[in-house]
Amino acid sequence: MIPLKLDKFGNPVLTQSEQEQILRLANIIYFRKQVWDNTDWMGIKTAKCPMDMWVYQELLYKLRPDYMIETGTLNGGSALFFAQMFDIIGHGEVISVDIEQRDCLPDHDRITYVTGSSTSFDTVQAVQKQIKGAETVMVILDSDHKHLHKLKELKTYGKMVTPGSYMIAEDSCFDEYPAWPEYGPGPAHAIRDFMAENKFFEIDRELERHMITFAPKGFLKKVR
Repeated sequence: MIPLKLDKFGNPVLTQSEQEQILRLANIIYFRKQVWDNTDWMGIKTAKCPMDMWVYQELLYKLRPDYMIETGTLNGGSALFFAQMFDIIGHGEVISVDIEQRDCLPDHDRITYVTGSSTSFDTVQAVQKQIKGAETVMVILDSDHKHLHKLKELKTYGKMVTPGSYMIAEDSCFDEYPAWPEYGPGPAHAIRDFMAENKFFEIDRELERHMITFAPKGFLKKVR
């Protein structure tokens, strides 16, 4: 238990280590209570962290990407969220990839669903064909979270991200805090391996400012 100390204004006084302990614990509790499993967008399950979604809309407005590539469609809630943000902005399309597309996915003019493994040759070719000529491309990786698959996604889709834009490796919270230690090596391990061998991306931790995030050290900005 961390003793609570207050300054003369009533604000908590914490060391950096204590702040990190609290942040770590808050994220683990949030994830393990499965709040994300009861998070919808327009009645459709998104299975995402609302604080991350807020950051996503900031990035969409700032970058105005031609395409948002999403791996891991699930029920289509996040694809619809991105499409409706693009409606508001007046620009942009969503490419949502999943190995198996479910029935009753949301229909929207700005969404294209691609069925197949996110790292298969045919899927990658289909996505590359659609984004050909795009000036700005953003990517969110939220499919299979095992270490080797995520690493392959990072290497594959990192090439599609345009300089100045972002690739977000979701659910690095699994093995970074770790919120789900029994899962084993996952996105956090993949990010470390990816960052150790590339010179094109930097980790942008400022985008974790809302404290609770499913992508710790997973907001990767392409700098060149």
